[in-house]
Amino acid sequence: MLQLLNNIKQTEVEFDRIRIWDFYLTFPNEARRIKFPIDLLELKKVFKDKANNPYEDLIDPQRIIQRMKPYQSSALKYLSAYGLIDSGLFLKNIIKRTDKELPKELELKLVEISIEKSNVIKLITGFSDLSLWGIKERTGLIEYKYDRK
Repeated sequence: MLQLLNNIKQTEVEFDRIRIWDFYLTFPNEARRIKFPIDLLELKKVFKDKANNPYEDLIDPQRIIQRMKPYQSSALKYLSAYGLIDSGLFLKNIIKRTDKELPKELELKLVEISIEKSNVIKLITGFSDLSLWGIKERTGLIEYKYDRK
């Protein structure tokens, strides 16, 4: 979660948006199933090239992201308790990184990032201009039909 928060343009992010991003950081192979906008088609090629292993395919990504929700929520509650994200906004399902500095050891771990995760973060920052509804619609991971556009 901290890796995501440290690499995005926005200062505030919706809870469902960061859940979706965390899903793709956990399962980067699933990014090839996203409906990419035209300006990110080059990045889609990177994910399609990695799609050779059928054992990495998830059978039901929607169920997996729902099962991840309690863990994602707990991780964010932990960050809130340590003052790393704004606890008042967190209660409103908005995630905002505070100015509190990370311990040096943790900061070093966040810098270590694989090429695959780096590509996912590029993808995430490319999708940052889309509305939450748009991200839900393009990924198909979370129900969006009754959300406001």
